[in-house]
Amino acid sequence: MKTHAIVLAALLAATAAHAAEPGAYVSVAAGATHINMDCTGATSCDTSDTGGKLAAGYQFGNGFSLEAGYMSFGKFKGADGTMSVTIKPTAFTLGGAFALPLNTDWGMNIRLGLAQVKTKASATVGTLSGSDSQSKAKVYAGLGVTYAISKSVKLELGLDSTESQFAGEKGTLRLVSLGASFAF
Repeated sequence: MKTHAIVLAALLAATAAHAAEPGAYVSVAAGATHINMDCTGATSCDTSDTGGKLAAGYQFGNGFSLEAGYMSFGKFKGADGTMSVTIKPTAFTLGGAFALPLNTDWGMNIRLGLAQVKTKASATVGTLSGSDSQSKAKVYAGLGVTYAISKSVKLELGLDSTESQFAGEKGTLRLVSLGASFAF
């Protein structure tokens, strides 16, 4: 057990020594989205689209940051005969991030926080149509691999996930994105 504590302390010390300097940053990213929902009985079901995210944060040092952001997960569609449904989830996020440097250029970001997920559903049955939305607070998590182009610009390949809920039905949302972070 002592060995584990020593290794953990050494890892944290190395992280602190290589962590980015304190300061503000903005991140933008776009990529592929997916919702894990049940399409049983539907004649067509499209659970993938494109989406994006925008975040602003403040790096406190030692790899820790506080971030606020917005994510759009695109549109998901399903149809069965004369009925069609479109689901459009978006989220406002607030959470913490931890940047773990892997070497001088490469790193890893780990994110965890709360998301206010708004799920808008639109339905059409024959000539009738309507829409409604529902907002729920959900946990979100993210993981990203970064590459530093310069001291203030990093590219990130990331995966973010949260949950959408509408009328008691839930679906896991994913955004796999490529983006950039700009420190100032």
